[in-house]
Amino acid sequence: MYVMKKLALFLVAAGVLLFVYSCADEIEFNSPSIKANKDGIFWRAQYQAVDIDFGGWLIEGGKYSEKIQLVTVSDTRGTFELGGESNNEAIFLDAEGVVYSTAFEPDPSLSVYPAEGQIVVDDITNTTPKRVFGTFWFTAYSEDGMKSITFNQGVFYNAPLTDGLRQITLD
Repeated sequence: MYVMKKLALFLVAAGVLLFVYSCADEIEFNSPSIKANKDGIFWRAQYQAVDIDFGGWLIEGGKYSEKIQLVTVSDTRGTFELGGESNNEAIFLDAEGVVYSTAFEPDPSLSVYPAEGQIVVDDITNTTPKRVFGTFWFTAYSEDGMKSITFNQGVFYNAPLTDGLRQITLD
């Protein structure tokens, strides 16, 4: 019985150490990061950067030939609504070259729900380079309105401010 208690205590201690060690690795591994659920499947950018263009944020992340861009009208902290008459925009370029945007409306035969979403810039550091932190979600449509894509539970974390990013052009 004494040996069983020691073994159980050892296994609990080993489990706690393994958990703490794996969490520490994950935090380090994910910084900086842009990640979200893309149509219900986890998506993480391999690179991320932020630029200030035309007075607003251009937050970009990419993975292979896919690219996501979050564009705001102001380079401040705050909540930026997407869709409708908003000049803020979320853009996604998929692996086949299809551009999805919250600036495009759905075909009425596909959906009665308009493009929508939100970008929240929570924090901006005063380091060199500056770093931007926040969250996002959106539903965007292809230019013809026949395809849609949804990102939810999106996070941009510790994304560095650089320059030279170019916004994806819409046809």
